[in-house]
Amino acid sequence: MPTVTFSYTITASLAAPVSHFGYAVRVPSDTGRQLLRRQHLAFPEGGPKLEKLDPLGNRILTGIHQGTSARLAFTVSGKARIEPDQAEEGSMELYNGQTFRTGAGGLLRSCYLHHSAVGDAPDRTRHFCLMLRDEFSCRRGLPSHRTAEEAMEDHIGPPEDLAHIVLSLCRMDHIMARYVTGISGQGASVWVEVWNGSHWIPIDPATAQICDHRYLKIAHGRDGGDVILIALSNGCTVSRAEMHSTLTVDHAH
Repeated sequence: MPTVTFSYTITASLAAPVSHFGYAVRVPSDTGRQLLRRQHLAFPEGGPKLEKLDPLGNRILTGIHQGTSARLAFTVSGKARIEPDQAEEGSMELYNGQTFRTGAGGLLRSCYLHHSAVGDAPDRTRHFCLMLRDEFSCRRGLPSHRTAEEAMEDHIGPPEDLAHIVLSLCRMDHIMARYVTGISGQGASVWVEVWNGSHWIPIDPATAQICDHRYLKIAHGRDGGDVILIALSNGCTVSRAEMHSTLTVDHAH
């Protein structure tokens, strides 16, 4: 099975210097489709102190930064074996209802009524992705809208907006679906996972294809608000957060 070598750095710039505050960073974990073989952390002041799972089952590393800083960088790197044919199971009950970010207004409801499809959950989801190529222009680097309806009104937005629109259409079609953040050969990436009755199927909204070994998952949630990769305590206000990543595939393993 292919092995990927990955690295990503999250850089958080604060509105003002702050001292002695806590941090929580989401990191990849083993799933049915990916197995971490090695992981290295480069965190402030020697690394995190505690590992835990969030309510949705995502892995989080936490620690305390003792010094005074206005800018922090967290780097996670390693290797993982990706097995796209393996199933990822888990709970699906939380993902059948709309959220604030995915809630549909008149435009999305009209879009759904004009483009509903037949088939199983992955087929219908891929149909929505293909249909949106004519309805929505996906551009990396643009600021994300607050809701899927707002993004649809503008007909343009980043991959995060496209994922929220696809989630909204899926949930109107009674497909249990969730938002995923991770990295791919394209850099920092987002995609969706849909429940096919027995396990989760990952689909890239931009290509309408099932995600293969070139996608490494970090976290999943009901929408993008559930998978923020870094959080800081003690009154820290993050003015800007950036993520830079690389992922290469070694087919020899």
